[in-house]
Amino acid sequence: MPISIGLGMLADRYPEDEERGKAMGTALGGLALGVLIGPPFGGFMYEYVGKASPFLVLATLGLFDGLLQLTVLKPGVTSVPIEGASLKTLIK
Repeated sequence: MPISIGLGMLADRYPEDEERGKAMGTALGGLALGVLIGPPFGGFMYEYVGKASPFLVLATLGLFDGLLQLTVLKPGVTSVPIEGASLKTLIK
């Protein structure tokens, strides 16, 4: 679910096809890099640093990412007027 939300945000942010393609390529490349490097790095930390170290690193990265998103993305709601049939028309 977070991947689809992130790609949707990128598509909204970059309306031009070429820019959108580059942004999505970078995002998915980072995802692939994390999938490839994460397990060996986590295993190394588990073995030589301690059992809790991979989890502490991930918790720290998650907290940092959440704070960064709150400051950079500036969450907000945009209202879009809804156009459609009235309830009376739908009931008929």
